[in-house]
Amino acid sequence: MSTEMPAQLREKLEHQGYDILGERGAFKACQWQKKSLLFGDVCYKQRFYGIESHRCVQMTPLVDKCTQQCEFCWRVTPTDVGIAWNQTEVAEEDALPPRELLDAALMANQRALGGYNPEAGARVPESKYKEARNPKHVAISLSGEPTLYPMIGLLIDEIRHRKMTSFLVTNGTRPEVIREMSLPTQLYVTLAAPDEQTYRFLCRPADPHSWELINETQDLLRSLNCRRVNRLTMVSGRNMHNPRAYGSMILKGNPDFVEVKGYMPLGSSRGRLSLHNVPSHQDIRAFAEKISAITGYITLDEQVESRVVLLSRERHPESIQSL
Repeated sequence: MSTEMPAQLREKLEHQGYDILGERGAFKACQWQKKSLLFGDVCYKQRFYGIESHRCVQMTPLVDKCTQQCEFCWRVTPTDVGIAWNQTEVAEEDALPPRELLDAALMANQRALGGYNPEAGARVPESKYKEARNPKHVAISLSGEPTLYPMIGLLIDEIRHRKMTSFLVTNGTRPEVIREMSLPTQLYVTLAAPDEQTYRFLCRPADPHSWELINETQDLLRSLNCRRVNRLTMVSGRNMHNPRAYGSMILKGNPDFVEVKGYMPLGSSRGRLSLHNVPSHQDIRAFAEKISAITGYITLDEQVESRVVLLSRERHPESIQSL
């Protein structure tokens, strides 16, 4: 099976607003960047961690590659478009080198900001617009599994070299990569199921040993010298059960934070799930309270609009700016 991105997939992604970088990298302006510039609203990452929404670049090195096909993911999968491609293999020569990839993402961000120039009539404070054109943070989280990118550690090094902070979101199925790579400012490991049966049904992994690999990543997590987060992506009727099992996995990894986050009907996930699978913020808060009681983690904050509750191991965690 070809490792190239199918033309039909590229066309669909571009129609969805993705800016394709090289063969398979991608950038897409986050809705919170727009909300921050126009209305002063902020993403929960700013509220929780101090990451300024208007100065954050959302990108991925591999938009077409992942080790899972999660029902709740906005990513386009083969079943969504009726075509097949190799989703888990990529050669180094088939991906942009880190410096070129980051340059391309930053240029795409500049283009996306063009419509917010106050000199062209946009109702955006000039100082905030100038700040947005000088981003300080890169979220490697847009789509796909970034640890499949053969140069992920070098990409993180390049971001750090340019004096920017980085978040990396992984599904945890590549512990051997996480163990060896340069670490981001903050590492997210998604926990999408409390047990293997739920995981296989909801996440549809490519590797039959993926559940064991996720648990291996949780064992590894506590030893990593960066800020660590477990994100629980909650889908009503699918994985909002057995909080004690989630709690055991969290305690195994001993992360600094736990985000209990509700599924949002975005992108291609809307063809797989319905509004019945979207939990209310009240549901999320109630589940987070159970996790808190089991783990001893403290409820630190929440953002209703994003349906997310933040739990913390420490009552007064260190700010992202000091890391």
